[in-house]
Amino acid sequence: MYIYAEYLLIENFIINYIILYVTKRFTRTDTNNIRIILSALLGALYTLIVFIPKLHFMGNFIGKICISIILIILAFNPFKLKKFLKLFATFYTVSFVFAGGSFALFYLTNSKVYFGEGIFYIKSINNFKPSILIVGIIISYIFYKIASQYIYSKISKENMYVSFIVKLQDKTARLKGLVDTGNSLIDPITNIPVIVVEFSAISELLPSSIRDIFTIYSEDDLSIISRVISNSNELIKFRLIPFKSVGKENGMLLGFKPDRIIIENDEDKQVSEIVIGIYNSHLTNNNDYVALLHPEIIN
Repeated sequence: MYIYAEYLLIENFIINYIILYVTKRFTRTDTNNIRIILSALLGALYTLIVFIPKLHFMGNFIGKICISIILIILAFNPFKLKKFLKLFATFYTVSFVFAGGSFALFYLTNSKVYFGEGIFYIKSINNFKPSILIVGIIISYIFYKIASQYIYSKISKENMYVSFIVKLQDKTARLKGLVDTGNSLIDPITNIPVIVVEFSAISELLPSSIRDIFTIYSEDDLSIISRVISNSNELIKFRLIPFKSVGKENGMLLGFKPDRIIIENDEDKQVSEIVIGIYNSHLTNNNDYVALLHPEIIN
């Protein structure tokens, strides 16, 4: 059998990138795309050992574990052991699921693939239809959503209360939030999760012109909001977030992107890809919490 190095690199780079990206999404790890690309590229270069007989020993169990550790560190740079173990377990879980799905896909399309010496290589593809791949992606996404909802529903009430810090420029606010499994609110512009926070809890973070919207004007007056935002010289990026709730079919929340939030737990997880939606009322009658957190944030 002939193996073409360029095809080998491209195929394994794509697979590595997908696995690392899904691992990032599942663990909600804050990392940039360049690190994932470099890690995927290193993993693809690792497959070239198939051309060097003296390096075939690197394709054994220990070699694969070592390269996996290097890829995870390069892609995510975990500072704590617990975070690393979570990434490691997720990385291999995603890899196994992807491998099973790949076998099924190639079996259905009568494709010939090669697994050996720690590499994956498509020898030939017969009757492969893009529609099959699209269906596979859709089914995988459905399973992901079902599994996520199941996991979130198993979170105990005690663990659903989370303390976190919001950092915006040189200001901070320490808040207590409830992980709301029904909160699927995302920013339509950036497609990242939204935390709904009471205005009174974060008013000190906001510039006076924005505070006036909630104290003097009406947060439902889009013309006022647009004028205030357009005239604002602040570096804070504000945006409008559409939402639906009981009694309010077409609501709007004024939101902003903080520098980052810090989830106060044993990891002190930092998240920068997040939007704060400002709610000008109380979320609960007994003030147990002042924010509703998107469940993906703590995953």
